[in-house]
Amino acid sequence: MGLLDEAGLDRLVTAGCTSCGGNKLVFLTYVDGLLPLMGGEPVGKITWVYDGEKFVDGVYEVSCDSCKKILFQSSICPRCNAEEKLDDALESENRWTVPMSCPSCEGEEVRYIAFLPARVLYEGKRAEKARAQAELDDEGFHGYRVDCRSCGKVAERIDRCPLCETPAPLRARPG
Repeated sequence: MGLLDEAGLDRLVTAGCTSCGGNKLVFLTYVDGLLPLMGGEPVGKITWVYDGEKFVDGVYEVSCDSCKKILFQSSICPRCNAEEKLDDALESENRWTVPMSCPSCEGEEVRYIAFLPARVLYEGKRAEKARAQAELDDEGFHGYRVDCRSCGKVAERIDRCPLCETPAPLRARPG
């Protein structure tokens, strides 16, 4: 589990901003997204493939949308909890090769699953849809699994943290 858990999340959204009293909060989080590829090129938009527990696990900042006061902040890697590694994740390029085709059946269509930073606006009891803060070739986008439409799961990166390169073993994720 990251530094923020569900109880901590509940406390944050219930209290709102301790400075201005606002209840519209901005969450910055690392979450799982699926990008369809054909021949190594994107052929669709990111589809979010995370649940609520994984969303909370990836949160690294919560701020007030009105006054911009930071209500929660963490510098640990959102995937492995390595100290002071968040900036490495946000500022580095993807280190896992984007496949041109499936290594098993050589099919050109694969699903590339990655961690990417996202922004979510929350007000009251409603959260807006997550907005990706990085695309395939941007810093902060880090692939960790490839699924083939024909063969199923082909490969998953488990030797190192896909975000900060800390050696395995990685901590278990919720969900």
